[in-house]
Amino acid sequence: MKKENFERAKWIPIFVLAVILMLIYKTIDNIGQITSAIGNFLLVISPLLYGVLFSYFIYIPHHAVEKLLKKIKVNFISKHARGFSTIIIFLVLIVVVGIILSFILPILFSNLISLANAVPGYYSTAMSYLDNLPDDSVWATFDIANTIRSSSGNILNTVLNPASIEQIAAGIMNFAGGVFSAIMGLVISLYILLYRDKIAAFFKRLNRAVFKREGRISRTERYVVQVNKVLFTFIASKGLDSVINFTVATTILFIFGVPYALLLGMIAGVFNFIPYIGSIISVFVITLITLITSDVSTVIPVLISLLIFQQIDGNFIEPRIMKSSLKINPILVILGVIIGGAYLGIIGMFLAVPIVVIVKQLVLEYITFTEVEKNEDAVSDDVAADVKVEEVNEER
Repeated sequence: MKKENFERAKWIPIFVLAVILMLIYKTIDNIGQITSAIGNFLLVISPLLYGVLFSYFIYIPHHAVEKLLKKIKVNFISKHARGFSTIIIFLVLIVVVGIILSFILPILFSNLISLANAVPGYYSTAMSYLDNLPDDSVWATFDIANTIRSSSGNILNTVLNPASIEQIAAGIMNFAGGVFSAIMGLVISLYILLYRDKIAAFFKRLNRAVFKREGRISRTERYVVQVNKVLFTFIASKGLDSVINFTVATTILFIFGVPYALLLGMIAGVFNFIPYIGSIISVFVITLITLITSDVSTVIPVLISLLIFQQIDGNFIEPRIMKSSLKINPILVILGVIIGGAYLGIIGMFLAVPIVVIVKQLVLEYITFTEVEKNEDAVSDDVAADVKVEEVNEER
């Protein structure tokens, strides 16, 4: 190589490194705009995302009904089992959504309004109790009453700020838009389940068009299968387990006569989607609200009952629902939940676990593939060396 060519080649890695560092700096410097753009894009395609999410929930009953219809000896029904299954599930969903809108949502809104109206009374009672603490009490030394008054005043000023009122109004509009996107997602999910074979065939053709080598094609298909398995295991299994958590928690709270039982049961079901810390948060919130709205004699049995159920759910119910464990370190789960919550809020906390598991699976798959390739190269080199030695021996 000529000297000038060598000098040029020496500067190429430095140039590439400088470009990478510049891209990283620009990304960090404009992280707010990037996350905002990603958020707007996700908002636009939210009906499709809801559709994919709901399709994982609905797949199990949809597939079960389809299998039953295929066993019917009427040729027309068995031949169009998937279409009839989609119609049946659609009718069931209409009934379920109707029950939710007619009965459950009104009770939830009633609980929320009642709790909001009762908060000032609970606040006054708590402040009166803290103000009348004995001077030698441990809690009196921390001056909790004044701290709470200061914090509540700051919160009230923030809420009554015109900018905050605009944000609340925007939040209400976003909620209405989210409900519409969810309803559209239900319709999209039925189409996904109805045409899932054609959708899978399209992506297989696309995979073969993008990747020409057979090894890359099979490896990409394997990645997609693994991602689909992780999402199905987490979303469908966690969804069923969350319904169980909602039902059991609501029943426990109703038995002990806790106010806002349905609302608190909903909290238990929703937060169950966050592994490890979700159940802890839900038990803490339920216990705190029960303590405020009831008395200690009610809180203790409620807390014990919820803790016993959480142990049964974590050690027996959930493992049997999931069947195959996601096998992920709790530290990675907690880290993923923190990062997801920081950038995407509650949705990010819910999606953190499947995303972490998918990334982990892909990284391990890549490492395994790289190690296999190195071993194959090493074997090829050894074989080539042996052949060369044999050729030299023959020449001698």
